Amino acid sequence: MKYLPQDKFGFIHTGYQQQVKEANIKRIFDLVRSGKCKSRAEIVRHMNLSATSVSVLVEELANRKLIDETGPAQTSLPGRRPISLRLNKTAHHLAVFSVKPEGVRFALMSLECRILEDRFFPLDCHTLDEATAGDAYIQLFDDILRNQSKRFNPSRAVMIGVCFPGIFIEQDHLFHTETALGFPLTEESIRRFQQRVGLSVFLFNSTRSMAYAEKKFLDAASPDAPDAPDTQNMIFVEIRGGIRCSFISNGDIYPGPFNVSGEIGHFTIDYKGRPCSCGNRGCLERYVNLNAMLEDARQAAEAAGVEPPDSLEALAQRYPDEPVLLEAVKQSAQLLAFGLYSVMCSSGMRRIVLGGGIEVMGDVFLREVYHALCSRTSLIRHIDLSYAQAGPNAEVLGVAEHYLDKVFTITM
Repeated sequence: MKYLPQDKFGFIHTGYQQQVKEANIKRIFDLVRSGKCKSRAEIVRHMNLSATSVSVLVEELANRKLIDETGPAQTSLPGRRPISLRLNKTAHHLAVFSVKPEGVRFALMSLECRILEDRFFPLDCHTLDEATAGDAYIQLFDDILRNQSKRFNPSRAVMIGVCFPGIFIEQDHLFHTETALGFPLTEESIRRFQQRVGLSVFLFNSTRSMAYAEKKFLDAASPDAPDAPDTQNMIFVEIRGGIRCSFISNGDIYPGPFNVSGEIGHFTIDYKGRPCSCGNRGCLERYVNLNAMLEDARQAAEAAGVEPPDSLEALAQRYPDEPVLLEAVKQSAQLLAFGLYSVMCSSGMRRIVLGGGIEVMGDVFLREVYHALCSRTSLIRHIDLSYAQAGPNAEVLGVAEHYLDKVFTITM
């Protein structure tokens, strides 16, 4: 991920008192936004602050139109009824672009991360010149905000988010997207766009965005369950045209010291195997991705004189009942388990979520991966394996959620 503040010098160093104030007011905002606290009294009980301090900070949040006071709350307790607090859902919004090879998805969201506007704008990256393709996407961003969006208002926007299939390479000042898009996005082009729109830009890798959205979904699904699965440390694996993962460590995205963690698609599972674009041979993603799985199943079907599936959906529907296709899918599950085992041993994490499109393969495939993992040595125990549940909006939601949780500031 990469955050580009509007000030070219970045954040201004502030004094200790200002930092304490920001930490406290942001925590109050988060408590109200999450629904954990709905009154000043509840905030006081959650935080080690006086009622007076809480009232002052709540008043500032209200003045900034971040929260609303909605009148006396319903309560069974005696005495004066507390004033209800809730997130202001209309005063501010977040704009997020999800970059794809075939175009750009634009989503406008409220502070509660509810989608207000959702549109797709086609732009085939394969028809563009590599030298100017990045600028073409940036120009499309600009046009969407200025002319195409029906609800975007720059005076109400908190930030602009860009979700892209690649990594930010700090030393080169560019966003490496060649594998998925065939061209890079430079930091300079993003900064020029930022200057035109007058808003800070937050860039986020698509796999990490989906991982964070999944964590938030699982947290919300079981907030108080004592036996709820651990979401503080989790491996999210995206399987599409390739395979990569994102680590959730101590409740946040772990990017690694050089921002390139999660490239498990280039784990070697056969050093004499299929050549890969990275220069290696036998990389995991050459065998386990949606296209490779379909092609392997098609070849197995043709060799056996069986009608080959013409799509991944057809394969998913047929393979549980057709031995030839089932065997091909089992082979893919074994290879995936081979790579996941290495990741689990190196990271120490035991919770894995599979997403990105592989969910279409259903429970049979998931069980095959699980059993293949469980057949390994005693190093792997207490495995929790599941499909992603955050839904089709995970990419754009993850950007917005992570920005509000980890980057957004109120007074600084």
